[in-house]
Amino acid sequence: MKRLRLYSEIITAIIFTLSTLRASAQPPVKVVAGLIYMNDGTLTPNQKMYPKLTDSLDNNLKKNNKDTISLFYRALLYLRYNSGLAKPYQLSKGAMENLEVAKNMVERADSLKMQALNLKILRAEIYRELCYRFTGDESWQLNGKQIAVRKTRFNGYKDLANKYYDELAQLDKRNAYAYLKLTINYKYPL
Repeated sequence: MKRLRLYSEIITAIIFTLSTLRASAQPPVKVVAGLIYMNDGTLTPNQKMYPKLTDSLDNNLKKNNKDTISLFYRALLYLRYNSGLAKPYQLSKGAMENLEVAKNMVERADSLKMQALNLKILRAEIYRELCYRFTGDESWQLNGKQIAVRKTRFNGYKDLANKYYDELAQLDKRNAYAYLKLTINYKYPL
């Protein structure tokens, strides 16, 4: 009887340890057709799915703002929470600002010499999403000067996104077609 109880406690401890390790790990990432996703079975993760991970990454970045892994995952979460699938309306409140934060995070990770291909894919996709935020017809609420500023920003993001997709096509020749297909060919609508 004591032996059975001991085995039961050991098995319970192992299951608890494995579930704790699984819950605390970063989510796996996958790249499909040149776009980066969190491999959790969803196209757009809900912010309520990862509150502990988000808090952990934010706390880690406050302590060590040079942690490239934390910068990468936090930027990925910002992108997924504010992508065109998650917030399809171009002028969704906060989406542009959050994508700007993600852009700054990937640029910081790149400046810290993070060499991962996934970072380069994430950076190109963030710039692509930033361009998408300028595609709506906003002429009714902007004056000429604001339109000119937004057109300049759009063209800057477009040039960088296309540059990064061209670099990815050179680095990852097996998926070059997918990256070149993602290049931005449209113009600022106003």
